[in-house]
Amino acid sequence: MRRIVVVIALGAAAVGCSTIDPGPKLKAATSAIDAAKAAGAANFGSSSDLLARAEKYLATAQDLIKKGDVETALRQLSLASASADEAKLAATEASSLAKAKDLDAKIAELKTKLGK
Repeated sequence: MRRIVVVIALGAAAVGCSTIDPGPKLKAATSAIDAAKAAGAANFGSSSDLLARAEKYLATAQDLIKKGDVETALRQLSLASASADEAKLAATEASSLAKAKDLDAKIAELKTKLGK
């Protein structure tokens, strides 16, 4: 009898350990994509591609979760987060470069007006 209880307990523990909640990774990936969008990733070529890739990974992960393949979904969510983070960085860099060029143009215009 005691052996049966131990086997049942170990079986329940194994089932409990194999079930991983994808919720936190799903939320993190979604937040990363939202942050990339807020940084203007859709407005620049390279960051737009990265953002699209992140959204594709997220969609694939959501489908995998529905199908019960949580382990593969977690990998897709990691890829989505990484792509979204990269998109955010690329967008921030492109935005900063655009602002710097704009400031350079304004400085040149002011120098022209001042006769220098």
